[in-house]
Amino acid sequence: MGIKPMLAMAGQPFNSLEWIYEHKIDGTRCIADITKEVILQNCRLANITGRYPEWAKALAQRASHCILDGEIAVFSDGRPDFSALSIREHQTDRLKIDYLSQTLPASFVVFDILNIKGKSIMERPLSERKKILRDELQEDELVIISDFFFEKGVDYFSAALKMGIEGIMAKRLKSTYQPGVRSPDWIKIKKRLKLDLVIGGYISGKGNRERYFGGLLLGGYESGKLIYVERVGSGFSEKELQEIVQEFEPIPMSPFANSPSSLDVKWLKPDRVVQVAVMKVTDQGHLRAPVFLHMRNDKEAQECTLDQIKPLASGQKQ
Repeated sequence: MGIKPMLAMAGQPFNSLEWIYEHKIDGTRCIADITKEVILQNCRLANITGRYPEWAKALAQRASHCILDGEIAVFSDGRPDFSALSIREHQTDRLKIDYLSQTLPASFVVFDILNIKGKSIMERPLSERKKILRDELQEDELVIISDFFFEKGVDYFSAALKMGIEGIMAKRLKSTYQPGVRSPDWIKIKKRLKLDLVIGGYISGKGNRERYFGGLLLGGYESGKLIYVERVGSGFSEKELQEIVQEFEPIPMSPFANSPSSLDVKWLKPDRVVQVAVMKVTDQGHLRAPVFLHMRNDKEAQECTLDQIKPLASGQKQ
């Protein structure tokens, strides 16, 4: 299959008759190919079909000869629970996968359709693709079609936050599907800013962090170069510290085009992605109070570009 999912830029709440608004699901992106047999693919183009046997079977029964785009999520009290999803994401043992499919079932929240009966419909406008999706997919408790609302993005954003949802997605009704592109036609709007960044080095730890690290040096890509943005030193559990340091691959030179000046830095191969939460992005593009959230094993380092930061730094609104 090999279809890279379309990506969104970050922005602020706005109202528009030319856009629709959906819940922003805190999960793992998935392209589902149901043209012959069910094949599930994550952002890194890895086959993850075996991890979710419960709704791979459900998709085969409720759709045929199409390719869908959506988000995998585990729901707790009606809200996506990323920590619960992480348990599912890291399992490879078949017995444990089968057990978790019963005790910690995942849902597939579908928001787009890319191909039907062997023909691509990615060039058709989103409004048309949404209608086709409703015709082609039958919902159940494991396979859900994402609801959307018109015009009043500001009110919908406020309502989503009250429900405990992390934010909303705004999508232009006339937009085509652009595989692998971070497009201004899709805007992610969140209360707490979440950014995916690349680890390029670390600062040695002190005290009880001496055997791990004091902070991770993070950056994003621009014109093929890795640009240093900020470091993050908080938000790690003891288990996460242990797991992250085991994955370090030291390299002799800085991977950053604008290396931070510090004698205490040790450089790393820039192939690991982390998600951090920040209070604000300054006008200069610096991150205010970054906190580590989790590793992003479903995302390639090259996908982490500075495009996700610039609109926030400039205060851009749609």
